[in-house]
Amino acid sequence: MIIDGHTHVILPVEKHIKIMDEAGVDKTILFSTSIHPETAVNLRDVKKEMKKLNDVVNGKTNSMIDVRRNSIKELTNVIQAYPSRYVGFGNVPVGLSENDTNSYIEENIVNNKLVGIGELTPASGQIKSLKPIFKYSMDSGSLPIWIHAFNPLVLQDIKEIAELCKAFPKVPVILGHMGGSNWMTAVELAKEIQNLYLDTSAYFSTFVLKIVINELPLKCIFGTDMPFGDLQLSIEAIKKMSNDSYVANAVLGDNISRLLNI
Repeated sequence: MIIDGHTHVILPVEKHIKIMDEAGVDKTILFSTSIHPETAVNLRDVKKEMKKLNDVVNGKTNSMIDVRRNSIKELTNVIQAYPSRYVGFGNVPVGLSENDTNSYIEENIVNNKLVGIGELTPASGQIKSLKPIFKYSMDSGSLPIWIHAFNPLVLQDIKEIAELCKAFPKVPVILGHMGGSNWMTAVELAKEIQNLYLDTSAYFSTFVLKIVINELPLKCIFGTDMPFGDLQLSIEAIKKMSNDSYVANAVLGDNISRLLNI
């Protein structure tokens, strides 16, 4: 089974289903999104959407709660339309109080039967503000948490994520994009910390991809970050860079299937 472990809602949805079918992907872990660059027709449109994304990643959007609630509503509508092809992760605003965090997750993640929390996009220096989210997960069945770990996060942020993993050892944590330019540290931390996994989307280079998936075949989760990645090319890269079929099968589906019990 091939499972795309990280893709955002693609419009129109039927186009994404067709792409999955053509690539032989059985199921996708679908993430909410506040932007749709796949609908852009020129550079100006792309820049407009990317500005929205940068504002979200850097915490500059005024009504973060409304933005995320709307994106989760869109996400759940898509999952309900294709329940055999999708399960979902929902985003949570960073920096809320513990009570507000708990209420938000109950209302938007648990009540919508989403299987995980993410993509969390804290600004650099804000990792400690994720603690209420980790605490909720630990207290309520260990919902997996997916954290964006490319720019704007730096090495110190990656290390602080690792400390949260150690403080909440029963909470599965997926470090997005293999830690970006800090991938070597990310690999070392994932070796050390049982509940820390690495997502392959937006990998730093094919050389990095080869080293990481063969070094940690049971801790890497295939993802494309569509619409920013290409599904078929991403699958081919995993297969080509894997030392053997065991590594490819683990990364392309077995690991996330076991983690989410799907």
